[in-house]
Amino acid sequence: MAASSGVYEVPDGSPEPVPDLPSFDFATMGQGGVPLVIDNGSDRCRAGWATEQDPRMEFESLAARYRNRKLSADPILLVGSSVHSDPMAKSSIRRAFDGGVVTNFDAMESILDYIFTVLGCVDERVDQPIVMTETVCTPYTSRRNMSELLFECYNVPSVTYGIDSVWSYYKNTGSFATDGLVVASGATASHIIPIYDARAHTEHCKRINLGGASMDEFLLKLLQLKYSAFPMKITEWQARDLVQRFTYVAEDYEKELSCYLAAENLASKDVTVQFQFPIPTLDERSEEEIQRVTDRRREQMKKMHEMAARKRQEKLEQRVQELEELTAVRASRDEMDADSFAQKLRDLGFRSERELLEAIASAQQVVDRAQSKELGLEPEEKEPPTFPLADMPDEELTSEQRQEKRKQVLLRAGHEARERARVEREKEKARQDEERQQDDERRMNHFDEWLADLKARRNETIARIEDRRAHHRELNDRRSHASQVRMRNIADLAASETAAPGGKRRRRSVDDDDFGAEDDDWNVYRDINKKEEAEVDEEDELELDKFNRQLSLYAPDYLEALDRVVRAEIENTTMYRFTDGCQQAILEKPAAPQKLDNAAIVAGVAREYQLHLNIERIRVPEIIFRPGLVGLDQAGLLETIDGVLRQAGSRPSLINNVFVTGGGFPQVPGILGRLERDIRSIAPAGAPIAVRRAADPLRDAWRGAALWSTREVDAFRASRITRQDYLEQGGEYLREHGASNRYSAIARRESPAPP
Repeated sequence: MAASSGVYEVPDGSPEPVPDLPSFDFATMGQGGVPLVIDNGSDRCRAGWATEQDPRMEFESLAARYRNRKLSADPILLVGSSVHSDPMAKSSIRRAFDGGVVTNFDAMESILDYIFTVLGCVDERVDQPIVMTETVCTPYTSRRNMSELLFECYNVPSVTYGIDSVWSYYKNTGSFATDGLVVASGATASHIIPIYDARAHTEHCKRINLGGASMDEFLLKLLQLKYSAFPMKITEWQARDLVQRFTYVAEDYEKELSCYLAAENLASKDVTVQFQFPIPTLDERSEEEIQRVTDRRREQMKKMHEMAARKRQEKLEQRVQELEELTAVRASRDEMDADSFAQKLRDLGFRSERELLEAIASAQQVVDRAQSKELGLEPEEKEPPTFPLADMPDEELTSEQRQEKRKQVLLRAGHEARERARVEREKEKARQDEERQQDDERRMNHFDEWLADLKARRNETIARIEDRRAHHRELNDRRSHASQVRMRNIADLAASETAAPGGKRRRRSVDDDDFGAEDDDWNVYRDINKKEEAEVDEEDELELDKFNRQLSLYAPDYLEALDRVVRAEIENTTMYRFTDGCQQAILEKPAAPQKLDNAAIVAGVAREYQLHLNIERIRVPEIIFRPGLVGLDQAGLLETIDGVLRQAGSRPSLINNVFVTGGGFPQVPGILGRLERDIRSIAPAGAPIAVRRAADPLRDAWRGAALWSTREVDAFRASRITRQDYLEQGGEYLREHGASNRYSAIARRESPAPP
């Protein structure tokens, strides 16, 4: 198989903190009443002045308030990607959003503090009108708390709420007069909003609980399932990076999925993802350095041999001296009386003269053996030991001789056992030498026949190994027939009658012991004959290794061809292509000998830290069209659009201006073509269809709000919620405009008058 093109190296860790922009002179904007626009997204927040082209601030919607007494006695507040700069802040990281709705207003207050501080607000109040985005159909409770925070904590003069995706639509169309269908996708949810009659009709809006974060989570779960034994943890941030770089929407999902893992397509679609891996310790010495080390080691071995020779010589001289001393003691026997000689023996540690003679004989034997080894002579054959008392009856022996007889019987038994083992070893060695000689003669005279026989024996050995492994797998499976039969036999043996002393049999127990009912009972037969089976496996493995060594010497191409066939069988399986892509298969036990250099070792370790993205590239973004892939019981994007169009009166102008925006699915390549194809399948024949993406799906919501607040001045002034409105109408109050949600006053029930 061809190698995959390119390897993508995943960055390690979390994103680097982005440095903040320098503070802005807040007072210079106060005289003209320039609105302060805040795109309050659940994933990223953007803030800036309405008169500028781009937001001055853009950061993650994260906040962390924690204590680090080494740095400060007061609590430390971090916002945005700065929360990743201090490990102590990790446990304190909070999001202000839950499902796209602001719920954590402590974190929201920290984010607003950060915005106003960076923009240069140093007073106790914010004098600028606020324009803030909110999600579709924001709950009244969330808006009430947000208004309370802005008016009570920051004393803002007014606030205007609007839907982020609708303001993005305004930025790209220039007005709300043009009918259109907004397909917006954020971090946690997607919405379909019809726009006609110069406003967004949220009463016909539909929501799908899938967004950009859903793709990250789904890909992470797929990779964890696909590579359950991956040696390192894949973070959510790394999963997001892979989604943004490699996923795309298939125009025809079923058709592309059916041929995705085909060999002719996989090479161009499979992506190899490389994670950081530990570099193994390598021998990077040159040939000259290796030769110098070898020579140095040879010199050291030579010196060690010389030292050992000197030690042997010293030991030999010591033994010779001991032998001379013992011989002198033996010679002094004729010059001394019996009592004096016996006392001298006791002083030297001998109990009798016989022990002295045995010590002299042993010392003489050691000296002769050492001298023969120094001179390079063959040691003389020892006479076989004799055991004269072993066959004599006990009646003819004294008590001391009977003790000596028992000793000689044990010694003779050990000697005979060693002799039998030696004879067996010699016979086995002779048989092996004869077989080796016959094999060499056959190889020299009939090479082709010898080679064919060698291959046949190798195949027979492999067949035995495979049959045994299959049998083991079958026995380990409780539901297999072989496992059931073996368990039944063991249970029958356990329940059968056992022989009692005296040849009688015990009566079979009437009670059933429920053998096999518990899991531990199944472990009984797993250990039976395990040692013998392991020995047989080892013998076959050694025999197979011997055959491979012979074939590597006389037919190396044959082994390489076998490895190629095995690799091809592995690489042609769907599961291998799914997990390893186009890479060459690594054989667990290759037939041909392998030579690994440093580059091959590093490549092998690197491969253990690689992932392959193939089907996931189209499966992950497909969840917006098929929510059932992630277990979500909702209609897909096409069915939801169809429902919105029906509720909106099937206006042809809506499908002629389908506007896609947001930081979720609209960022995925191929979404426009797929949407146009799917909408055409539900549209009337010949109806014009146009699908377009926002010029900047991420920032056009902020730009649209800024443009609307400065261009549509009358509408902006009419939609401002003042502090007086907040006090009179309540925090949930909303002044409607073309980009806002709809507001219905909460009816206050009056208590009935008492009768």
